[in-house]
Amino acid sequence: MTNSTNTSPAVPETRASRGRSEAEVAGAASAATAAGAAATVAMKRKKRKIISLVILLLILILLFIWYLINRKPLSELPGLAGQKLPHYQSSIYGATKPLGVAVNASGDRIYVTETEGKRVVHVYDHGGKETGTLQPPASKTKGHIPIYVAINPTTQDVYVSDRFSSEIYVYNEQGKYLRTFAPTEKVIGKWAPLGLAFAPDGSLYVTDVGGETPKTHRVLSFTPDGKLVRALGAAGQLNFPNGIVVDAFGNIEVSDSNNGRLVVYSPAGKMLASITRGIGEGDLGLPRGAAVDDSGRLFVADTSDHMVRAYSIDKGKPLPTYIGSFGTEGQLDGTFEYPNGVATDKRSHIYITDRENNRVQVWGY
Repeated sequence: MTNSTNTSPAVPETRASRGRSEAEVAGAASAATAAGAAATVAMKRKKRKIISLVILLLILILLFIWYLINRKPLSELPGLAGQKLPHYQSSIYGATKPLGVAVNASGDRIYVTETEGKRVVHVYDHGGKETGTLQPPASKTKGHIPIYVAINPTTQDVYVSDRFSSEIYVYNEQGKYLRTFAPTEKVIGKWAPLGLAFAPDGSLYVTDVGGETPKTHRVLSFTPDGKLVRALGAAGQLNFPNGIVVDAFGNIEVSDSNNGRLVVYSPAGKMLASITRGIGEGDLGLPRGAAVDDSGRLFVADTSDHMVRAYSIDKGKPLPTYIGSFGTEGQLDGTFEYPNGVATDKRSHIYITDRENNRVQVWGY
């Protein structure tokens, strides 16, 4: 009995002690599992952060490479360029009553026609410093007045229309006079070239305001070697056509100045659409110079309204879509007194001759 009394309490004590040990082991295992899961989650988060940083670095590298190639602001990235307007950047002085302007693709050669003073074509670098002039050849007429200027994209030769001599003078990119442009075929009627534009293949388009009445005004198209291709504009359709430009789809936009509109022709010479004179949104007053940029935007100098109209040119839509206008009348930066010529480079800059303020304004995105 004594032995029975002494041994019976020992059994439950041993079982109780063994039960606590199992709980402790289970708790430790559970803690270890939780710690392992937390470490795994932390490792996954760290990997995701590293991958994100690598992707961001690659994007920055690609953006930097794109900028080195194009020299444009990031807002001009494909897909990011919205339908917005440019802002004023600077002005170039030195030309008296400037009318025409042309710029090479990189923007480091800017040609500006001067209609009073010395009546030459001034050449500036990208910073607005004058680097030379284009002197006209000797003439038996009463003198020279250079009006519009354009650059042949295939040769970089510079073409200048002269109002007094009714000629087009050709210079090389260094400014040396080469020749007078002479069509290989006889042009019917009086030849009085004004606006100039080139297609990418070097084909030349000229607005011709010769003749005693506007009924003979037209646009002439020439091959790169000077052969007359066709005349655009039916008799009486155009009235002092000024600025002209060829867009990326091969269509030709012409400022039909005295009719107060912009006319769009197909490469075959068919009239496709027009932006008319009026007071509505996107309407024109007295359009002069015209230019397109490589983002598909069309800029038209509306000289009587002292501003520049901006449109977008879209595939399959011959009528340009109005974006907005910039500038107003005045003498301060960003204001105009009878703007006339317009040109663009491939770095998102727009150059506008501000005639009565004797300067060329540079706007950009």
